[in-house]
Amino acid sequence: MKKLFMLLAVFSLAVSLSAQTTDSKIAIFVKNQTKVVGMDDLVDGVRDRIAAELAGAGMGVLDQTEIVAGFNRYKVTTAEERAGLIDGVFTGGSTMRVAQMLGADYILTASIISADHASLAVSGKQMISYALRMTVKVCEAANGSAVYGDNWSRKYPVTADNAAGTETSFFYNELLDAWVNETGPKLAESSKTWRKASTVPAEMVSFSVSTTIDELIKGLESGVRAPNDLLDEMRHVVGGATVEIDGAAVGSSPGTFQVAPGLHQMRVSRQWMNDWQQTVNIQNGSSFKIGLELSDAGMKKFQSLEKLRAQIASDYAEALAAKGIKVNFDTSAWRDVSVGNSSDREINLKTN
Repeated sequence: MKKLFMLLAVFSLAVSLSAQTTDSKIAIFVKNQTKVVGMDDLVDGVRDRIAAELAGAGMGVLDQTEIVAGFNRYKVTTAEERAGLIDGVFTGGSTMRVAQMLGADYILTASIISADHASLAVSGKQMISYALRMTVKVCEAANGSAVYGDNWSRKYPVTADNAAGTETSFFYNELLDAWVNETGPKLAESSKTWRKASTVPAEMVSFSVSTTIDELIKGLESGVRAPNDLLDEMRHVVGGATVEIDGAAVGSSPGTFQVAPGLHQMRVSRQWMNDWQQTVNIQNGSSFKIGLELSDAGMKKFQSLEKLRAQIASDYAEALAAKGIKVNFDTSAWRDVSVGNSSDREINLKTN
């Protein structure tokens, strides 16, 4: 399997884009897709040399700790994301996702496609020709569409005598220098015409989230006569799970929330249950029904999901009774539900 070696730098551009002066950010990934020994060690230098070229064109380099912090706020959750972020070339949703994680306006992917050498005779003299092939692609963050692309290849011929005793990485490093020296200025000049998404804030869209616990409580409501606002309170107090979007809590389930459309990291958590976390594409009217499972601690406490459900039914009855509401619903399907009275508040749980 090819070893893919990624190194990242994020740059703040202070250039004119589409006749508009603005500070933009570009995330640059340099990937080695060859099997050449020692090539991974050269990738860091490629990044540094690109940084130097862009800095010379008036671009500032962000601190790498900001890059790490950007990635640490998120987790790679789906097979598609892992393929896009690690093993593949960024396209479509993966480009948008990475840009969103880093707060970047553009994603640049530079790839070392191949590096090889061949022996040949020229005018009776033995020569060795080193060859390097590179590609570079820039995509804008809003839609993942390409705004720049370039293929580059070059050969570096040397005599066999000069090549003897010299590490091949030396000659590939020379070729990488040539690539950076040509590509850096071209990128800086081209960036002036890269299209950029409008800075107008995206219109918020509504989406809903519910869990299997919410569905359980919804079933219990058929045996309760209470105002809708009280029932809504019970849904959240007894069964609600915390809903987070991009690391920030937005409320508890079941509920309807608002966010800018597009890819987001959603996390749903509840005591005694495993956290549910995925990258989701939220559009207006999106509905997410989350299946929660017992955590190890939950399994130790309840032994089974059935016993947790029975406990929730009992807790629901107790919570309503505390509000002075007479509870009268059939729990014959629920095992291990305690039956009794709490002060003068009647709890009638039929257990046929």
